[in-house]
Amino acid sequence: MLLHPNGNAGSREIKKMKLTLVLLFVIAIQHSGPVQAQTRQIGGKDASIQQYPFMAAIAFARRLVGNGAIIAPRWILTSASAVYAPQDALFDVQVGADTFMGTGDWYEVLAIHKHPEFIGWDYNIALIHLKGPIQYSDTVKPIDLADTVVDQLEVTMLSYGNNEDSTQHLREATYTLSTNDECVSFLTDGLAQSMVIEQRGFCVRPVPGTEQGQWFNDAGAPIVASGKLYGLFAFSEDEGGVNEGSVGTRVTSFLDWIHSKMAAYD
Repeated sequence: MLLHPNGNAGSREIKKMKLTLVLLFVIAIQHSGPVQAQTRQIGGKDASIQQYPFMAAIAFARRLVGNGAIIAPRWILTSASAVYAPQDALFDVQVGADTFMGTGDWYEVLAIHKHPEFIGWDYNIALIHLKGPIQYSDTVKPIDLADTVVDQLEVTMLSYGNNEDSTQHLREATYTLSTNDECVSFLTDGLAQSMVIEQRGFCVRPVPGTEQGQWFNDAGAPIVASGKLYGLFAFSEDEGGVNEGSVGTRVTSFLDWIHSKMAAYD
């Protein structure tokens, strides 16, 4: 059933509580031993960091928990679900690498700023403030934030998340961002639908003829087109499934928050 933006508040809060519990379970998996279920992103192909020098791998105690994008010398933009654990000091960031834990540079985290309305999966965006500035090079550069609102766009999503070849190599995959009624109807969760309807998110769907899926350490995967950052992978309705409903956070809806937070702490 479609949850309208003006729908029952109590029902929506129940959904948020349910999704929060799911998120806590995911975090427990992230910081525990190996799991037996499908834990790999599906589809896509290996890419070079030279193609996407803004990419960052986010680690918690040197275990991959998500992805992000370099947007300024001391700032990484990611999803709040990638940095949900409260111990900011245990996070660090790798840049300039083709593979997680491969050749690249590491930066310590000073603080993590999640959106103040982040609950469950909604308002799923965060800024990582690094202790020192990133040294730019041919393989380490920032990306511009998109500043135009789009309702449909073919994009590339990038992630170091575990893949079907059992590696953590940077991968790229083509998707379509959309916000139309057909995409909203494809989603099955009311909160996912409301994120799209209220313009905080996009439907993220594989192009026809492809099989693709995501897992928890694809969190924060940058979604880009024409050299600009349009979104961040937020969640899949069925992690590990193929061609399931997925949602990306819409960056343009949070530009004021991003710029004000950076200005306050720089």
